[in-house]
Amino acid sequence: MNPLLADPWIAAQIDAAVAPYRGRLPAAEIAWMRDQLAEVLAGDESAARVLRRAHPRPVDESGVVATAGSGDAAADTAGRERARRGA
Repeated sequence: MNPLLADPWIAAQIDAAVAPYRGRLPAAEIAWMRDQLAEVLAGDESAARVLRRAHPRPVDESGVVATAGSGDAAADTAGRERARRGA
């Protein structure tokens, strides 16, 4: 099995690509197609570039969302006051 297939997102994309052939081809043929697609994605420079661009970025799961003005309430108030005065 190609190491790319260990990535759930990539495996899902490849499974979607071979889905129309399920039930029409033997399981061994489907497995071969999956491996071939993974080999192309891993070995072809253009395909690898497209894959990197299409792959979703990791999401920070800390639960903290940075927003403008989040911090000290007194500093936020002072900053808004300065902005209001045009300073």
